[in-house]
Amino acid sequence: MATVTLTKDEPVYLITNTNPQNAIPEKYLHGLDPEWCQMWTEHGKDVSSAHLVTIEEFQKSPGKYSFTYPTWTGPKVNQVHDVQVPVSGPSEYITCRVYTPSGDGPFPVHLNFHGGGWVLGGLSSEAAWCRSICNEASIVVIDVDYRLAPKYPFPTALYDCWSAVQWTIENSLSLNIKPDSISIGGLSSGGLITAVLAHFARDSTPPVELKLQLMIVPAADMRYVPLSTTDAEPLTAETCRYPSAIFLSDLPWSPLARESWFLNYFIGTDQPTRDTILADWRMTPVLAPSLNNLAPAHIVTAEFDVERDEGEYYGKLLQEAGNTVTMKRYAGVPHAFAHYNHPERGLSKSRQFLQDSAELLRAAHDGDTFS
Repeated sequence: MATVTLTKDEPVYLITNTNPQNAIPEKYLHGLDPEWCQMWTEHGKDVSSAHLVTIEEFQKSPGKYSFTYPTWTGPKVNQVHDVQVPVSGPSEYITCRVYTPSGDGPFPVHLNFHGGGWVLGGLSSEAAWCRSICNEASIVVIDVDYRLAPKYPFPTALYDCWSAVQWTIENSLSLNIKPDSISIGGLSSGGLITAVLAHFARDSTPPVELKLQLMIVPAADMRYVPLSTTDAEPLTAETCRYPSAIFLSDLPWSPLARESWFLNYFIGTDQPTRDTILADWRMTPVLAPSLNNLAPAHIVTAEFDVERDEGEYYGKLLQEAGNTVTMKRYAGVPHAFAHYNHPERGLSKSRQFLQDSAELLRAAHDGDTFS
């Protein structure tokens, strides 16, 4: 593996051994975003598939299994500092990174829960997004480094993030934030965490009034994901209600097998235990006993994403329950499109998403109606 450095903060990993399994199936070429096709063809096709190895093997050389081009660390912000937040189950501390914009404050605050299937990711995963939102929306952004599976399986991540929300409210004065102007959001697994925490906020005593729950390509119902894709029957309309999971299951960048890999580490491989957890609304938000009176929601989906339809289905359930909900599907792009927001070498759709997010959060915290 060779490393080419664009700047001191922007390493690019180029894998020299071509992996033919990563070729884009011809059936997808017509609808894919041309920028993404070029990016994947030039840089992603050589990435080794993480779901074919153990988490221990992945951790030895994560660059080998990660499509990291062309990410960046994001713009400079006024202030960045880390804080230690107490969590339980078991009792420990997690790190939260606080991005504070220029100005006197107090500021609105947004808590971000990163993606990575509850197994991967950390404070560098979405740093560029956090930094950009801090500047563009003039808002404090708190990035939560919740504990990961398999050491900390379901539901640890959920309660780590809820502890971060509670800690943020309790420490609003020292953080120079408005405790009555809080929003939450996350990508993929972080989107599920966001969905669940909106319920926690509504049901807490007293209730936590959230300005917005921003769910980005969220997991909302993974009951269709098999324990193993190698010996499982293909998904059909009878076994899976989500067409995107059926027809996009062989995408080279995020196939159904990758979903299975993440889920096995998060909820385990014992079938009775999996069935119990997947029947728990905290793992499957579409099963929540009540969807009434939840915070305003915005759901982002990507056209070429196995999880596309489950996110949109959850949005429809929220709408039917009388909640304020908007949704936007970004055409032609993959599940993780939001990561590729480099100002020169990224995806136009990702940069558009970044701008959309800043406008949405500004409006939500200003009390404006968003659409």
